Amino acid sequence: MALIALADGMIHLFKGAFSIQHFGHFITAGSIVFFFAKIFIKPIPRTDTVLKSYTFLVFLGCISSFISGNLIGEIHLTCTILNFTLVLGWVTYLVWYSYFQHRNEEENHLLNIGNKLPLLTFENAQGAVVTSDRFAGTPSIFMFYRGNWCPFCMAQIQEMVDNHKELSDRNINTIFISSQPHNFSKKLTEKHSLDFQFLVDVEHKVSKQLHIFDENGLPFGFQIFGFSSDTTLPTVIITDAEEKIIYTNQTDHYRTRPTPSELLKVIDVNS
Repeated sequence: MALIALADGMIHLFKGAFSIQHFGHFITAGSIVFFFAKIFIKPIPRTDTVLKSYTFLVFLGCISSFISGNLIGEIHLTCTILNFTLVLGWVTYLVWYSYFQHRNEEENHLLNIGNKLPLLTFENAQGAVVTSDRFAGTPSIFMFYRGNWCPFCMAQIQEMVDNHKELSDRNINTIFISSQPHNFSKKLTEKHSLDFQFLVDVEHKVSKQLHIFDENGLPFGFQIFGFSSDTTLPTVIITDAEEKIIYTNQTDHYRTRPTPSELLKVIDVNS
């Protein structure tokens, strides 16, 4: 919808029929298109929950377009409808879509701090079985991510890669887990040829075991690339050398993630 609105504004610009009302329309649509283009072209690991600067521009464009149209007594109906639809869509994205609905309705006691991590069974990119007890003896960070299609997940992984030295110096196992098909995890293994583990949660068995399963969590359209409609809720679990859970992050918002420095601090404090 934002792309259509942006194209509409550009058509009027090239036709020489570009008005203040169309300019506001252009700002609203352009802000939305720019945000989504940006997170896929150059992924970022996190944002503020309300995207203040973008939200300001979206509302500014809509309001200025509507006011200017009233002042000159010439309201373009298509422009107005598109603007208000975009604002409604943007607000829906911020207050509904960005949140994992119902995640915290029932507390997940299994991941309480102090509990021992239950035995988890994964497969590596080649299909070999890997169990979580393999990582006992040193601290471990288990990072469950949604898949290669998620720009915030990819940025979060890159952020951890950038902190490889700090993680390696502390002898920390870093394990990334997704329920996506093996070939996608293999691509990450080849891209980040470090001592990180990229494992597959086959048939979502682990995510269901830990109550972090997200049924139909894949955005519509990504299925054509071979991803399952069901995903895993972004979750970080840190265990000590005895496999005791010392930290969990079960975010209920897909654009808010813990920083590597926060994770390293947890391990340093518990060393």
